[in-house]
Amino acid sequence: MTEKEVQFGEKGQLFGSLTYPATSPVALPAILIIAGSGPLDRNGNGTKPGQSFHLYNQLAAFLTESGFIVLRYDKRGTGKSHGDFLKTGFWDLIDDAKSALHFLQAQPIVDRHKIFVLGHSEGCMLASEVAKGEGLAGLIFLAGAAQSLAEAQNYQRDLMANSLKKIKGAKGTLIRLLNVGDKVQKQGQKFDRKVSLAKRDVIRYQGVKINAKWFKEHYEYDIYQSLAQVDCPILAVTGSKDVQVAPKQVYEVGKYTTAETETYLIKGMNHMLRDQNEQADILQLKKVYKNIGEKPISEELLTVVKNWLNRYVY
Repeated sequence: MTEKEVQFGEKGQLFGSLTYPATSPVALPAILIIAGSGPLDRNGNGTKPGQSFHLYNQLAAFLTESGFIVLRYDKRGTGKSHGDFLKTGFWDLIDDAKSALHFLQAQPIVDRHKIFVLGHSEGCMLASEVAKGEGLAGLIFLAGAAQSLAEAQNYQRDLMANSLKKIKGAKGTLIRLLNVGDKVQKQGQKFDRKVSLAKRDVIRYQGVKINAKWFKEHYEYDIYQSLAQVDCPILAVTGSKDVQVAPKQVYEVGKYTTAETETYLIKGMNHMLRDQNEQADILQLKKVYKNIGEKPISEELLTVVKNWLNRYVY
């Protein structure tokens, strides 16, 4: 496997890594990886301690070893890419993903008729939009199919409220006495109203800078209308222990598109595409994700993805 750093986009502001198998006499199929939400670099790592997920570099290595050219990139304002992440909106991310796709299409070693886009989490929403009019060979949705950001947030808030109400002992009694679970829902609604009414791209909420532009554009976006316009095969996979998106929502993809669709719910897999022994509890995410980047991606997921890709390539 060979890996080289590449630069693309308007004025070359985006940086990424292109990985490809040993020299081939023919053009090869290719995959663009679109990252999930947050300030993630090309490897899927964040900026804070405990956010070394090493998700996209592991995916790229597996896919390249399987015979594909793979492009992954630093999101705007992360890694080596230029720009201000906090001022970056949903449509800005789509523009960047399209630039990445067009860069990939222009590579002489890439078979333009066999290009796939793989989205993870928020990347699933971006992928649906990026696919329009591009003649893609297929879309892969990992941990985020057929669900809007607002719906994912409500799902997380419900899980959090229920988990808080189940805490035992004196701590649990105090939480119930103070009605903390219900306050989580009310705080969420207050947050949604504030970002929806914001006049600036970046605002402060409880002392923290928030990308209001990104939230507003997400809230206004219709993921289901976008899915209805997808005209290439779709593979959608989610893990049963995902607490950041509703797992069973993966089965809904086929209801919103006429494209050929396959859906899988992998038992025991979490949002970071790793097998999880611990119970699915949103209050334990920090503990579960600690050192998760050192763990391999779910073997079952990799098998599902590889088998599906092979059917549409060969």
